[in-house]
Amino acid sequence: MRKVICLLAVLLFLLCGCSQNRCTFTKNEGGNFVSNAGVEYAHLANEGILYYLGNLEFLGGIQGEEKTSQHFGVSHQTGMFAIKDADNDNILIRHAPDNEWFDIYRKTSLSTFDFSVDNCIRLELVLGTGDIENDVVHTVCVDGIVDASKITEFLSDIRSQKDPREAGLHELIEKPNGMLENCYVCGTIYGFFEEEPNLVIRMDVTSYNDLAYSVSIENKEYVLPEKWIQSLQKN
Repeated sequence: MRKVICLLAVLLFLLCGCSQNRCTFTKNEGGNFVSNAGVEYAHLANEGILYYLGNLEFLGGIQGEEKTSQHFGVSHQTGMFAIKDADNDNILIRHAPDNEWFDIYRKTSLSTFDFSVDNCIRLELVLGTGDIENDVVHTVCVDGIVDASKITEFLSDIRSQKDPREAGLHELIEKPNGMLENCYVCGTIYGFFEEEPNLVIRMDVTSYNDLAYSVSIENKEYVLPEKWIQSLQKN
């Protein structure tokens, strides 16, 4: 009887140990992170280049790394996070110590992912300054431009446009003292991908006193003709 009790105690200890460590990630020599299950993730992009849609769920910390970190007086949990409601675990979000920005990691076993705007399968304009990062409905809706030829036409047209300053848009809002009045970000065009539906690129749209518009694509500003605004919104 004593042996049975000892075996049960050992088994319980092992189970508890596995439960506590099952979500610990280790960093290999190549700088990638590997889960306890042996799944390897490589850095894909940092915040500002790519964004994710959906709430996060904590998976586990990094071996040898503090569980929490202070950055500018704000405490945050460090480690690797999964995107809730995602169809798979291809993508993980990394929150590192002493860093207010997140990083996106992707399974190394997957084929190369082209996250340029030219690889987008849908473009949707969301008006307003609020982010949609927690609104997963946008991953399955079909609003905006979804036709591949139309997306190509849109990008070709935008890239042929002038810089807003060269086009005289600043003259619409410039005051005698040189200040720009009523120039603001009025919305964002989100670009979606077939390979990773929970990842998006953002292209901010600027209003010039609601008289004209521009859009930022790959760190360049272009005039945004009003003819595109309606087709980029809800169908």
